[in-house]
Amino acid sequence: MAYEFLKKLFGTPKDGEEPKAMTYAELEAAIDADKKIQVVDVKAGGYVSKEKLDAKITELDGVKQQLSDANTTIQSYKDMDIDGIKQSAKDWETKYTQETQKLTAQLAAQERTHALDMFMGGYKFSSKPAENGVRAEFEKKNFTLEDGKFLGGDEFMKSLMENDDYKGAFVIEDDNNPEDDSHEDEEGKPFFARGVGGTGGAGGEGVKGKEAPFNPFGFNLIRQPDKN
Repeated sequence: MAYEFLKKLFGTPKDGEEPKAMTYAELEAAIDADKKIQVVDVKAGGYVSKEKLDAKITELDGVKQQLSDANTTIQSYKDMDIDGIKQSAKDWETKYTQETQKLTAQLAAQERTHALDMFMGGYKFSSKPAENGVRAEFEKKNFTLEDGKFLGGDEFMKSLMENDDYKGAFVIEDDNNPEDDSHEDEEGKPFFARGVGGTGGAGGEGVKGKEAPFNPFGFNLIRQPDKN
């Protein structure tokens, strides 16, 4: 029935008791006391469906939660040290910039050192101290390194090699030395000796009673014995 929800207002009579009778004032007071009961005049347009009512209640609850969250956030901003946060962000930015510059400088220094090692490796020096001295003079010039090459580096090294104070630090190979005709170090290589025979040849007469093979050049090919 449509009025079943009103039964609880009258209570449940015990056995042998009459149902509770209520005046209008008592009924009105009982309805107002029960928060779950809402009585409206449908004809006056005061009725809404349960679905719409539930949706509106949910919406209001959501708005209340949003207001609560907003108030909490606003309070947290009030409690923040804004100037401290700004300074912290600035400090981190400065640190990042410095660390980046430091790393870039380290990489450039490593590249320059490697290039200088390769460059100095193209020269021969009379001693390690001599090489260190030339290297120190070279580094003082701070030549520009471009595509792995020191601009003006070759010309500077040439000037040092011609300078009386520095040329002694270099070992200069002389390609005009005469060749050594000695056979002492030519183990296993053949050499020529004067011939000892050859009929009618330049090598002289053959062994008596035997005819030597013809040798028009007067030399015999002899292989050196192996050295023990």
